[in-house]
Amino acid sequence: DAVYRYLVAKLGDSEAACELFSRFAERVVEIHPFLQRANPEKGRFRDYLKAILSRMVIDWHREQQRDRSKRHEITPGTDLEPVQKDDDATPDSEFQKVWTEELMNQAWRGLEEIEKAKGQPYHSLLLYKAQNPQVRSEAMAQQFTAKLGRPISADNVRKLLQRGQELLSDLLIAEVARSLRETDEEKVSVDRIEAELIELKLLDTHRKKALERYQENRA
Repeated sequence: DAVYRYLVAKLGDSEAACELFSRFAERVVEIHPFLQRANPEKGRFRDYLKAILSRMVIDWHREQQRDRSKRHEITPGTDLEPVQKDDDATPDSEFQKVWTEELMNQAWRGLEEIEKAKGQPYHSLLLYKAQNPQVRSEAMAQQFTAKLGRPISADNVRKLLQRGQELLSDLLIAEVARSLRETDEEKVSVDRIEAELIELKLLDTHRKKALERYQENRA
């Protein structure tokens, strides 16, 4: 999802993004050498992936320029500047944005699965509160009593919201750790996760407490 949204943002064309995404997917399925060249010692996979996608976008723009040059019979040898300059070495806020959104989306999906498994409305309540921050617990209790078909008090709402936030934060920490792992068995350090959260602007009080829980579980 992050790859596709990034391509849409960079190209401004959903059809072109689909075409480029298909090329990317084919490379992944075929275990293209660009994945084999990924070297953890040279940096995070996220940065390597961003560089690969940026290069694909640049190449796509150059293909479009070549097509336009043929249609308009531009004189052979005329220099054509790429529409998108090669900025692989610079931070890409758009890629960081979609990467952050994908991490959060995965955490929210995990919370939804927990709600289904445990029968507690962690996801539903927390999502509603996030979308309606001004609504108080009493009003939420009335609404969810009707929605769930069972009584739920304002105190229950507050406790479920607190627990839901803890679970969501734990799931986010797990997703960030997973994105940083170089092998399936690796235990990512708290310092690395914290640094990633800071860079992605995801570190807050809830996530700090989740990091403490993560550290305790590793001990």
